[in-house]
This record gives sequence, structure tokens and C-alpha cells, in this order.
Amino acid sequence: MLRFRAALACFTRLPTGAVPLQAYQQALGRLPFVGLVLGFFVGSIAWLAWLCLPAPLAAVLSCCAWAALTGGLHLDGVADCGDSLFVEASPARRLEIMQDSRLGTFGAVALLAVLGIKTTALAGLFSSLPEAQGMALWLLIQRCLLAAVLARCLVLSMLLLPSARPGGMADSMRHGVRPADKGLALLLLLCVVLLNGMTGLYALLAAGIACALVLRAAYKSIGGITGDVAGCLVEVMECAALTASCLSFARL
Repeated sequence: MLRFRAALACFTRLPTGAVPLQAYQQALGRLPFVGLVLGFFVGSIAWLAWLCLPAPLAAVLSCCAWAALTGGLHLDGVADCGDSLFVEASPARRLEIMQDSRLGTFGAVALLAVLGIKTTALAGLFSSLPEAQGMALWLLIQRCLLAAVLARCLVLSMLLLPSARPGGMADSMRHGVRPADKGLALLLLLCVVLLNGMTGLYALLAAGIACALVLRAAYKSIGGITGDVAGCLVEVMECAALTASCLSFARL
């Protein structure tokens, strides 16, 4: 429970109380369970927005709530990766750009793409919801859980790559992930996929492809992973899972 509280404090803006500093080094192993909390909150907020507002506006507010709950932490990774991974430069120079707090053109485009895809996918889900409010709530929570949990389970696959910045956040946290954490993440992933049926399989496939593409780009560009790459992975996989859910949602 202490590691879970540390994960909530590190990866969300939810109140958790005081957490010992050493617990943060083991927070990454509990990241998949943070997805459960975020998925529930975002799904509930999205349902309330859908009840009161037109679908496009409800989708925008839901996306804003999603970003607010995480404190924009992962979006910062999207911007930094957009600025650094897609420029012609040496790996060392790319890492310098990644640490620069200024937002460049590629970073702005990456942010707009991620937020645009996520908002549009949520609007697509809203437009296909059943009229029964209880069923609509349950389906929204299912889909938000699917995206949030899938992204945070699959992000642990980045540990297969070396750290591009020794001593950085990703490097310090990777040593706190235990084999049991990976097993629990796999079990949680299977549960949310089965809960969503064929939609879960579509989302898993889409998120897996997105994960592989981002990791390949990071390995080719900077030789490994960083905390920014991890944040970018989470956002890109959430977009992929939501898009797959939206596409399959219309067939229900």
C-alpha cells in the first residue's frame, strides 16, 4: 500500500498524504494500479460531462480532466520527445534538447496530435453511448479503464531497453520493479482486456503497436529510454487504445 501511495503521489495529483522518500524509487511497479484509479475517475467525470453538455464539449472537458489528474506529467514527455526524437542531431544533442524546458515546433505538433486524437476519440464514444444512463456510465468506465490500465501495464516493457540517461528518473525507478510487479501487471492487463471483450483485444493490439513504434524510435534516436520517453509512451498508448475502442464501439 505504501508503494501504491507513492505511485499515486508521483504519477497523479490526487491527495495521498506524506510518503517516505525511499518509497518513490519503487513506485513504478505500482503504476498499472494507478491506471485503475485514473480510469474510474475519468470515466465518471466523462459520464457527468456527457449528461450535461454536447458531446464535443464534454469530450474536451473530459480530456482536460484526464490531463489535470496526471498533472500534465506524461504530456510533458510527449512535448520533449516530439522536440528531440524527430530532429537531425546526435544522441547526446537530442538528450540535451529533451531536457530543455522550452517548447519547440515538433513538440507543439506532438501535443496537439495527442490531445486532438484523445478528445476526438472520446467524442466518438459519447456519440455511440446508449440512452440508459447506468449502462452509459458502465461503458465509459470500461473504456477509460482499458486505455489507462493498458498504457500503464505495457509501459513496463520499456525496461527491456537500456537507460539513455544513467542516473535519471527512469534509471532510478527501474531497479524498484520486481518480478512480482510484472506478473501483477500482466494479470491486470488480461483482466481489463477480458472485461472489454473484442474491444479489449483491438485496444491491446493498437497499444502494443504504438508502444513498439515509440520504443523503436527512442532506441534509434537516443539509444534507450528516459522518463520523458515513458511519459510519451503512456500518452501515445492511451490514444491508440481509445481510438481502437471508438472504432469497435460502433459495432456493439
